Amino acid sequence: MNKDWQNFLLQNGAKQNASGLITFDTDADSNKATEGNTVIYDLSQYSTIVIAGDDAAAFMQGQFTNDVELVDENRSQLNAICNNKGRMIANFRLFKYQNNYFINLKSDLAEICIDHLQNYILRSQVAIQDVSEQLIHMGISGNDCSTLLAPYISDLTDETDCISFNDDYFAIRAAGELPRYEIFCDIEHAKKLWQELCQKTRPVNSSSWDYLNIQAGIPFIDKHTSESFVPQMANMELINGVSFTKGCFTGQEIVARMHYLGKLKKRCFRVHIATEGQPAAGDKLFAENARAGQNTGEIILAEKNPESGYDALAVIQIADAGSNLFLNDAEGPKVSVKELPYSFETEQA
Repeated sequence: MNKDWQNFLLQNGAKQNASGLITFDTDADSNKATEGNTVIYDLSQYSTIVIAGDDAAAFMQGQFTNDVELVDENRSQLNAICNNKGRMIANFRLFKYQNNYFINLKSDLAEICIDHLQNYILRSQVAIQDVSEQLIHMGISGNDCSTLLAPYISDLTDETDCISFNDDYFAIRAAGELPRYEIFCDIEHAKKLWQELCQKTRPVNSSSWDYLNIQAGIPFIDKHTSESFVPQMANMELINGVSFTKGCFTGQEIVARMHYLGKLKKRCFRVHIATEGQPAAGDKLFAENARAGQNTGEIILAEKNPESGYDALAVIQIADAGSNLFLNDAEGPKVSVKELPYSFETEQA
């Protein structure tokens, strides 16, 4: 996290929790505030990596799960990189600005992702660098966010994954029931935007953005679940994160075989967990009818439900999704499967 930005937030009412996330309230109250208000977020729990050079697009096309050729300065996409076994090392948002490509992913995967990609550069004209110190990442959500952003970015798009930008600010419309945007800019413009928006709205915890990702069914993995899932297990092809027509990429044979020939046994579900202790990424779920010692699922992300317990995204055995589910073991907190905002039947090419 940029130290200057961190100090600015701390001087303007923020605190920092044990995980390093910026907070302004309890998680329950912060998440509740997202439901009926326009609010702003620090998103420093994500890192931004630039991939530049004459061969950047061709290089990424051979490594990423989605069709890089569809990304331009007006449209971003969700994407992922896989290992040779087709398991996601990281998933992220890919966007293009001023002829360079950027990926934005959970911060604890940034170095892992860079190291992995460096192994494949060989003689390609490609440079990869973490630029999180230079690009401040913020978020805004709520019914009034377009109005509040209008003085800073004209002609703001309302189409999911699309981009609005000028010389000072760069905004991407993120998926969700309420309008919300990810904003990238340098630190001086970030300070200006934050101070002026705080006069018209309220700041909330960084983790509340992840709470909205859970409600939208957007499963960003971290180091605890890296290399655990093929993209389809995390619903990546349902949220425009995989192309099955773009050609080869590392792990593509496994991913394509699962799509065309295999029977998918696991999916990402939205769940509610009846516990007051926060479940961690990588925690296991068990079904009542599971064999002894066999887990039926794994938590990707969990955040506090404003009323009680925790909402989460978890990869679960499809056959067990209708069973009685529990966290950690058969004596653990009860887990209830909830609806996602998209259908398992909808697939992207």
